[in-house]
Amino acid sequence: MTRRTQVWLAGIALVVVLGTTILALARVGVMTGESVVRAPRASVSLDLPERGGRLVLDLATDTLLAPYVARHVAVERAGQRIIDTPLFPAPLDPRLGLALSWTPAQGREGPWLRLADPSGDILLDLRGFTAWRIVDHGGRAWLVAPTGVAAAGHVVDPAGALVPIQGRPFAGPAAEAEAVPLGRVVPEEGGLVFKAAAR
Repeated sequence: MTRRTQVWLAGIALVVVLGTTILALARVGVMTGESVVRAPRASVSLDLPERGGRLVLDLATDTLLAPYVARHVAVERAGQRIIDTPLFPAPLDPRLGLALSWTPAQGREGPWLRLADPSGDILLDLRGFTAWRIVDHGGRAWLVAPTGVAAAGHVVDPAGALVPIQGRPFAGPAAEAEAVPLGRVVPEEGGLVFKAAAR
């Protein structure tokens, strides 16, 4: 066997090994954005006030993997999901859990559901069918995408008006109206439990 044949065979073997590896990674989910190690997850669902629908939360229950696994929230109304989105990864605080508060509709806006824990707050607009992450931007509350990097930004035009370039200011009835505590989602025996707030 000549040197040239050996090089060709080594090249073919390398291509076969790399191709097989890529197919295996795609098969287990690494190439499609899923993790090789799947964290244990639990779901909890509850009916929302004012015909708001049904909230379904899906969270990782393993405290070591939870900071790397996206949480998921959905709101179902009349058999359809009006909100269905992943949230930024974060562990569920075993002491405080995830607090849920309700802001009733104000005229043609709202209602809103706020999910709050030490990792950050999520605002669900049940009329606009959107989910927002609430972050601090220069001392002001700002709404940004609920997953990925929580980046907010603005510029000031020549007239002095604030022009959002990423996210938007958290203002209006959702920010100003008083929210009603619904309760907390807390981890319990490897699962999740909703504990309603005392009335």
